[in-house]
Amino acid sequence: MSSRRTKYYEDTDISEFEIEKRPTDPKSKWIQRIIKSISMYYKRCPYYDPKTGMCFIAYNRRDNKCPRDGKYEGCRVLEEFLSKRYDEIKSSGKPLPYDFRDLALV
Repeated sequence: MSSRRTKYYEDTDISEFEIEKRPTDPKSKWIQRIIKSISMYYKRCPYYDPKTGMCFIAYNRRDNKCPRDGKYEGCRVLEEFLSKRYDEIKSSGKPLPYDFRDLALV
């Protein structure tokens, strides 16, 4: 069987679903690695309360309901939280955790 490859001559020919997003800066790489490790241990977001539908990260906000019903892939609230944690850990000079479960220990 021969595999067919499509040749793209312009960037406009490629749809957004065909482009694989690869983070380039260390912060976004770390955030993506932590989100991948969450998927190994949890089916839903660990900061989501299924009984009330509340997000524990957004607890202090006026609308603390989870906008994604516990789905953590592509959740802006979770990514913002991890971004803040990254900044806190880097500013304190501690090493970055490699796994989500190690995040609580730092």
